[in-house]
Amino acid sequence: MDHSAADTPTIALAGRDWPVPRLTPRQNRVIVPILLDLIPRVVQARAQDGGDLAQLARFLDAATYDQLVTVAHLALTRAHAALTRDEFEEMPVETLELVMALGTIAKQAGLVRDRRDDHGG
Repeated sequence: MDHSAADTPTIALAGRDWPVPRLTPRQNRVIVPILLDLIPRVVQARAQDGGDLAQLARFLDAATYDQLVTVAHLALTRAHAALTRDEFEEMPVETLELVMALGTIAKQAGLVRDRRDDHGG
């Protein structure tokens, strides 16, 4: 891996910061299609509520929530391979934490680049 653990972004879930290293093709096969579906809906929901994430929950149905859980769980398993879906679903994770994690997960899935990663090519 090119980056040290100190350079690895984290997501805050259940009162803890979890490292999310760059994701693998095995994870991205599941994560990327979900993100491509979720992110436009999250952006639209935020626009309709003036950017107030606290109101986002009313736009989340059970299927969308399950997609959030799937993405977050798979992202965490990159650094914590032993974390099962059942264990993850028993954690006290707030809905807004799942939504806020999407940006970091999208970056680690290779869907978003930092400007510093862009070398002008």
